[in-house]
Amino acid sequence: MYDLVIENGLVYQDKNFYPLTVCVKGEKIAALVQPKQKVEAKKIIDASGKHVLPGFIDPHCHLREPGLTQKEDYYTGTCAAAHSGITLVFPQPNTKPVPSDFDAYMMQVDAGKEKAIVDFNPIGSPLGNSASVKKIAEAGTMWFKIFEKVATYPYNTTAGTLDTHRIYEAFKDCAANDKYCSVHPFDKYFFDAAVEEVRSQGKEVNLRNVRHKWYSDEEMTGAAYQLSYYAKKAGLKWYAMHCWMPGYIDLVRMLKQKGEMTIVSSCEYMPAIHASDEIWDIENQRFIYINHDAAPDLDKIWEGINDGTIDMIGSDHAPCRPEEYNPDDALHTSAGFAMLDYYGHLLVSHVNEGHYSLQKLVEISSENCAKTFGLYPRKGSNIVGTDADFTIVDLKKEWEITKNDRVYTKTQTIPYVGRKVHGQVTQTVVRGRVVMSDGVVDCEPGYGKYIRCEMTPASIGGK
Repeated sequence: MYDLVIENGLVYQDKNFYPLTVCVKGEKIAALVQPKQKVEAKKIIDASGKHVLPGFIDPHCHLREPGLTQKEDYYTGTCAAAHSGITLVFPQPNTKPVPSDFDAYMMQVDAGKEKAIVDFNPIGSPLGNSASVKKIAEAGTMWFKIFEKVATYPYNTTAGTLDTHRIYEAFKDCAANDKYCSVHPFDKYFFDAAVEEVRSQGKEVNLRNVRHKWYSDEEMTGAAYQLSYYAKKAGLKWYAMHCWMPGYIDLVRMLKQKGEMTIVSSCEYMPAIHASDEIWDIENQRFIYINHDAAPDLDKIWEGINDGTIDMIGSDHAPCRPEEYNPDDALHTSAGFAMLDYYGHLLVSHVNEGHYSLQKLVEISSENCAKTFGLYPRKGSNIVGTDADFTIVDLKKEWEITKNDRVYTKTQTIPYVGRKVHGQVTQTVVRGRVVMSDGVVDCEPGYGKYIRCEMTPASIGGK
């Protein structure tokens, strides 16, 4: 008698999909058997016409706890994650307090243990001191993260004065503990020049006039070149985050081909995809979409994903309350929006839109992340004996995002209203527990586990 059986689906195994019955006992995959073999279970999922993928992993989301829980917390954020097939999240460190010392880091861990419904591992900040980096690494963080930008919230929650020498010193601390470090690449001179250009034209420094000039190819790529040098000199495993501009993608491709350093890269979904639309509905408080930064070359992103330059993709879920947006003041408004409720569904839709294959989706959404940070095959696989994490998808389902959709993010904001989606996540299973089925999340807070990094990361970069 198994606890859970998933039958009649096509199950991911060794870069392909096969008709198999998945049998779960406790939290683990107990067996994979042929469809005709009779099995008994307490619960059965009929996955007819569907694909059973390893559980999606989101390496980049902002859950806002502690300190900013008016925007999101571990319970609401992980419910939103489960809503779109995500079984493991890596919350980023722009919280209050910043997790740059052991106690602050453990505040995030404890909050997740109390509230999360999917598995989690908070990312630490390396901007405390060498001793703090060592203690946080020993506590089990997967990697460390730096916001290179220092301006207004949320970036000023990471450190006081942050210069390139300080970044280099942090890189050395991370390298000493055999950890990756990711950086939000930023060049303040290009940022400030965009503002001055708008002012010189007699225009207001509002979102419509200036936002599309920020995070340009020159700004991000120039900063990334500098970071790559410091990483190489420090002997750091560099996590090239926010890799969506053409020059940045070309840089990562070149560095991987040269094989001179360990590098893993990711493209974050929120800023990079469909960045040209701007919708404001503050009064209705149902959906907000910000015109976020210089528009990327989407064809370049798909190329980078398919040729292996971009290893992973993350949501950059960054919810803010509607009243925190001020489109008339680009320098001080909150930025970002709630992504987790739709992120997994949109990743599936891109398969049908021809941007990548279903096999490639498994790589960038689950397998590569697990391999990079030492979690494979426990996570990111459908191998017998591993955690029973599954994202079950219906590739044929066609639907449209509306402002009346049910969402779980605390802000109740919905991006992409009117977006037609081809493909849907129908079930999310975390360690054998069905936490979402047919759009309904059903799980008590605290089911999610803190997944410590127990192993030395094995880089997939440079191959």
